[in-house]
Amino acid sequence: MKIYRYILSGMFAFAITACANLDIQPLSTGTSSNWFNDETEITMSLNDLWRPDFFPIDDDDWTDDMLNRNGPNEFTLGTITSQSEPSSSRWSAEYKAISRSLKILDALNSIENNKIDETSLNQYKGEAYFMLGFAYGELATYYGDCILNKTGMSLDEAYVAGRAPKADVLAFSYECFDKAVELLPDSYSGEQIPTKGAALGFKARFALCAEDWQIAADACEKCMELGVYSLHENYKELFQADKSPELMFYFKGNLDQKYGVSNYFSNTRNYIIRKCGGFCNHSPSLELFCSYTCIDGLPIDESSLYDPKDPCANRDPRCTYTIQPYKTRYSSDYAEYEQSKIDKTFPDKYPDYITLGYEYNPSPYATKVYEVSTGSMVTNNDSKASNQHSAYNGLLLRKYVKDSWADWSVSSSKADNCFPYLRYAEILMTYAEAMNELGKCDQSVLDKTVNLVRARAYNGTGIEYPRVVASNQGNLRKIIRMERRSEFAFEGMRYRDLLRWEIADKAYDKSMFYLNRAWSGSASWNGLTGSESNVTLSSDFLRHLSNWDNGNYPIGGIPNIDENGLPDISYMEDSGYIVTFYKMGFESPKNYLWPIPADDILVNNKLTQNIGY
Repeated sequence: MKIYRYILSGMFAFAITACANLDIQPLSTGTSSNWFNDETEITMSLNDLWRPDFFPIDDDDWTDDMLNRNGPNEFTLGTITSQSEPSSSRWSAEYKAISRSLKILDALNSIENNKIDETSLNQYKGEAYFMLGFAYGELATYYGDCILNKTGMSLDEAYVAGRAPKADVLAFSYECFDKAVELLPDSYSGEQIPTKGAALGFKARFALCAEDWQIAADACEKCMELGVYSLHENYKELFQADKSPELMFYFKGNLDQKYGVSNYFSNTRNYIIRKCGGFCNHSPSLELFCSYTCIDGLPIDESSLYDPKDPCANRDPRCTYTIQPYKTRYSSDYAEYEQSKIDKTFPDKYPDYITLGYEYNPSPYATKVYEVSTGSMVTNNDSKASNQHSAYNGLLLRKYVKDSWADWSVSSSKADNCFPYLRYAEILMTYAEAMNELGKCDQSVLDKTVNLVRARAYNGTGIEYPRVVASNQGNLRKIIRMERRSEFAFEGMRYRDLLRWEIADKAYDKSMFYLNRAWSGSASWNGLTGSESNVTLSSDFLRHLSNWDNGNYPIGGIPNIDENGLPDISYMEDSGYIVTFYKMGFESPKNYLWPIPADDILVNNKLTQNIGY
């Protein structure tokens, strides 16, 4: 019933409230009768819209990019229902945003001209149209057909409102974005407000999802022609920066308020090493690790540069900017690496292998790791050598992680990172994909899109980036899809990409893998085997040691990567390197759309449900 409350009342409140009835609006909050009367009330209403409640973030543990050691969820199992919280809350939040935006537009058209200057009036209207465009684009993308409320509804109309075709909803979304582009400023100072570029960017995003290729391409072209945005010089530093010319629409945490945006910044202990008190139970998936290309631009099943015994070497820099790198005994400089810990030159020579003040070493032999502050070797809490709850798949998040995350107890496990909800790299990649699907992706398109994104990834590495050369549509489609996965990992984009490419049924038709839970059995194991070991080692743990010795830890061999960029690592389980944590699931075509919330269908028999729910 939430939708009717939002369609009908146009209520104003500073927090989204859940409700399943048409209760009377409390006097302490504004309604259509006591709010939107002046510029202050209108700006307060608009400013409250620019928060994540109205711009939902898809969790990455809904996808094949992340292992959540706490277990599967209804997305990875394909069991989402009409009573599922994400589906219900997103539907109601977007309709609340629509209701408020319509009330604001109505008020702006009613206020006497001398009360608000023309520049401000246009901006406020632009912001309201921006929110309408976004909300309807979001609803159409996830739910398909939905109720289309352009000017407000009466009570009688609301109870019999049916679902408008998705195409009509998207057409209105595009129309609202176009109006927003006409009215919004190119840039702003102070608190974030929507801009022309953001409106164009979101229009392009939703058009891409709908396969409206020309609309997406045109929006991207106009955004690029604005000359307002550019790529951040350094990929790794972008995700620790407080501002950037690349960030077009973002959300930032506040440590004073103990507030962090998205799962990454609201509980950092889930992502950081146990050595500094983290849980390390959310980690990059093994499949994501295998999806990064080598420095020649080729997938690892095609490149002669890939060494499965040293899987971090010769990889696209975004691989080790996103996933914490580690050394294996087969690394060419392994002896020097180990010696640097003895002569205490390790921090200078191997800074990339340090996280939050400690060496990261998932080796099942590594009972000790280097501590930067003391220059000594200390107990390794992040290896199966000494901790049974560590190294669930041997991988660790690096993207976003700042040194301040080590002080999680002071910040209540919150981080003040910016979450990049929309950034300029997406505009470039969207343009390349749309042009490729139109059959127009020539070398000039690639050079001003994909190749700019790739070049930035290699900036500062001393390695020449592998330039993408124009080829047939199928080859470029695979390159673009793999490039998006590498560029936007852990930015809430993977789930939406899997849906719109209609390959989620393939991506989820497999297991989420991790390492066998076996460990040494003692935090004081001496790291030796056989008669020299001070504990009795299990056969399963000895298999870990054998895999490490043979260069098969945490993965072994080379997976096949299909035309969509999806690696198949299932054979590694048969080889004894990894085990199934849970089997993923996806019901096609059902799960390609979300269900309409049951509460809303309950009060309106004209509101039909999506197929299968």
